Amino acid sequence: MNFILAVWACLILVLAGCASSGSRDAGMAMILSDVPLKEAGPNQVVPATTTLRRGDRVSVRRVVGDYAEVETMDHRRGYVPTGVLEDQ
Repeated sequence: MNFILAVWACLILVLAGCASSGSRDAGMAMILSDVPLKEAGPNQVVPATTTLRRGDRVSVRRVVGDYAEVETMDHRRGYVPTGVLEDQ
C-alpha cells in the first residue's frame, strides 16, 4: 500500500512540474525580429495588415502550439510565432 501511495505522490509531483514549466502565458515579451501580426488566428491565409517590429513589447495572452496570442501596447491582438519572442 505504501508503494502505491509513493508512486502516486511521484506522479503528481512530475505532472505539477510539467504544467508549470515553459509557459509564456500572461507575461511580457519583446519581439526579436520583424513579424506580421496575424489578427485572424495562427492559420490566417490573407496578408497581415500589421507588422510588429524588432524591439516592440507585447503582452503574451496565451500560447497555442507554435504561436502566441499577443496584445500590443496600443491594444491590438493577434498571433506571432513563439520563436520571435523573448521573455521580459
